[in-house]
Amino acid sequence: MNPLLAQFLAEANDLLAQVDEGLLQLERVPGDPELVNEVFRAAHTFKGSSGLFDFPELTRLTHAAEDLLDAVRGGRLALDSQMTDDLLAAFDLIRGWLAHVTAHERLPASAGGDAAGLITRLRSPLGGGDTAPAAATAGVPAPVISAAPDWLAWFDAEWLTEIAAWLGTTSSTMRFVHYTPDTDCFFRAEDPLHLVRQVPALERLGLVQPPAWPDPEDYDEYTCLISFVVATRAALGELDYLFRYVPDQIEIVELDAGAITRHLSGEPPLTAEEPVTVAITPMIDTELAADARAVLRAAHSALTMEGVVNEGPRLRSVRHAVTAAARALGVPVDLAESGPDELLATVARLAGEAAPAPAMAAPMSDMSDVAVPPPPPMVVPADAPGRADDPGGQVGTRVLKVDQEKVDRLMELVGELNVAKNGLTFLADAAEEEFGSRVLSRRIKDQYAGMHRIAEELQAAVMDVRMLPLSVAFGRFPRLVRDLSRRLGKTIDLVTEGEDTMADKDVIEALGDPLVHLVRNSLDHGIETAEERLAAGKHGAAKLTLAAVADGDAVIVEVADDGRGVDPERVKRKAYEKGLISEEELETLTDTEAVDLVFRPGFSTADQVSDLSGRGVGMDAVRASVEKLGGTVTMRSKLGQGTSTRLRLPLSMAVTQVMVVSVAGQRFGIPVDLVVETVRVPAGEMSRVLHQEVVMMRGEVVPVVDLARALDMPWTLAEGADRPILVVSVNNQRVGLLVEQFHREVDVILKPMEGLLAYADEFSGTALLGDGLVLLVLNMKEVLGLAARVA
Repeated sequence: MNPLLAQFLAEANDLLAQVDEGLLQLERVPGDPELVNEVFRAAHTFKGSSGLFDFPELTRLTHAAEDLLDAVRGGRLALDSQMTDDLLAAFDLIRGWLAHVTAHERLPASAGGDAAGLITRLRSPLGGGDTAPAAATAGVPAPVISAAPDWLAWFDAEWLTEIAAWLGTTSSTMRFVHYTPDTDCFFRAEDPLHLVRQVPALERLGLVQPPAWPDPEDYDEYTCLISFVVATRAALGELDYLFRYVPDQIEIVELDAGAITRHLSGEPPLTAEEPVTVAITPMIDTELAADARAVLRAAHSALTMEGVVNEGPRLRSVRHAVTAAARALGVPVDLAESGPDELLATVARLAGEAAPAPAMAAPMSDMSDVAVPPPPPMVVPADAPGRADDPGGQVGTRVLKVDQEKVDRLMELVGELNVAKNGLTFLADAAEEEFGSRVLSRRIKDQYAGMHRIAEELQAAVMDVRMLPLSVAFGRFPRLVRDLSRRLGKTIDLVTEGEDTMADKDVIEALGDPLVHLVRNSLDHGIETAEERLAAGKHGAAKLTLAAVADGDAVIVEVADDGRGVDPERVKRKAYEKGLISEEELETLTDTEAVDLVFRPGFSTADQVSDLSGRGVGMDAVRASVEKLGGTVTMRSKLGQGTSTRLRLPLSMAVTQVMVVSVAGQRFGIPVDLVVETVRVPAGEMSRVLHQEVVMMRGEVVPVVDLARALDMPWTLAEGADRPILVVSVNNQRVGLLVEQFHREVDVILKPMEGLLAYADEFSGTALLGDGLVLLVLNMKEVLGLAARVA
């Protein structure tokens, strides 16, 4: 992909998010001028950046959206819900287009048809269709002024005389424009040269350079120091429309023959600097020349560094860059089949032909022979503040954008390093047990301790790179809540808390779907209409809260509403009708247990199935998704007061800590998050209740499951031997696992089960141990389900 296009796509995502967020805030705070300006600037920057590429449909749609926002910004229109809907729909369509561009580097074939209706709707409040108003004020004749401004002296006197004579014979007028771009215009995606090139019916163009150029050490090539004077036959309305985004940077006058003649006869002589006028011919700009020089220097470096550019895509990229630089310098070249040597010679020739930029620009028609050299080297005193080697000169935080796949690959390598590091402990044991060298074993363990420290610090550093704030996951919900609340006819205030809480990017990405299920469920089932709330003595606007907080090595995300809550009796009755519980359970289940029934597969309290909910897959999918991440879901609800669903997730899924145990000679891993304790219970303290072995621990009866029997593995414990029991907590219930032997805790990279074993739900995945053996990591929920069926 073109690097420039890749950079645009990365930045476009942020700009579109700013537009969405700003529009949603404007609905809550209509008329806020600062908010309007922020949305307009984001849209304007996006439009300016998109203009670099051949995406005409994208440009037309963003142009229409920008015009509507400009009308709102100027106070000519008040933003209403329908306009907001149209703007959001437009930027949603653009977001879909950019996803297609990411994959195919072009807009979809249907882009023109998809955009046509939206453009019409966006321009409807402006009183127009898909065409820009050619003359916004054409119907209002502007006064013909009698005094010419001082800056008219920048036009050639001979040409002004000819124009005055022509205007006198035709009894017409000429429009003159003085355009002074802001010095920082490039940082707002404004292109002054591109703008003046669009002036219709252009008669004359002049470049106005500053009275004196800055010294080399003070020169900033990204600052615009040039202004423009333009003579055109276009109507005032056309000029107003063209320069509508920079109204404070232009001055437009309309002069007749008499005004120009009085200027020529009555104004004092020009300064020592002669005026600069140009005819409309292919143009070269000093700013473009500066960029061209930079391109030539970069191309020279690439061509002279061994191995950087030889053939293929890189050579083609350099060839295109040099061709563009030559065109900007007014020296067109043909490099279609040039090799590295010929390309290097062309770069040297273009750089060698350059001469210092003149203090006053030459006429554009003569600029094809002008050569522009590299700027003189900057000489910075050793004690000058803010120099490159002075740490105090750095302003702001340096940010390096890195492709996500590279970070993922780095995390994989950290995991492999952990595996390799764990192998040292096995090697130390072998050194002592097999070779009888305790000294060598101790030295290996010392080496392991050093590697362990480095590996932990490296893992923590990479994890910090992968960590993202929960605001990334929360960002979609203001728009979702707005759209669904309008669709359902409910008034809902969304409150987010703890958006700066950090979690691993994989966790945040996987969290999206469960949160969408919970929010949609709250809006559809939990929150009442305004009339129902008022009748119940509540505020008409409901409150939906998304909150996040860090909890040790986990993150807790909560979705809470102040709606009608869950009716335990209705839930039990619905579950009984669907055959999910027995009649005995219908009578004995507590309110807390009844609320938990909403997570049962196939359960739903909806009387009608809609596209929002009612199919009985939402809450079950939430629990399944969260448990797949190694997390848990709990729900609390009070009838008439609201419902709160809490998700507890690990901070990271990249590296998993497991407890290794043996059963029938086979090692298995159990996530450390589930482990409560390990104990050895004398055989005499074991008891049996009905068909279930139990043990009494601290006054609590804990059921004991024979792990070998649950996994259908042959193994018999010696009569009278102590029972090694690993106590785990699953769904807030403690269960003891009877194992053969306890081993150490290890950090592993968990790989999902694939191929023929993909169906084996009792295993979460596999991991490679330091001694080269493969470890099967157990899915404790499924294992306990197997044990119950075996019993």
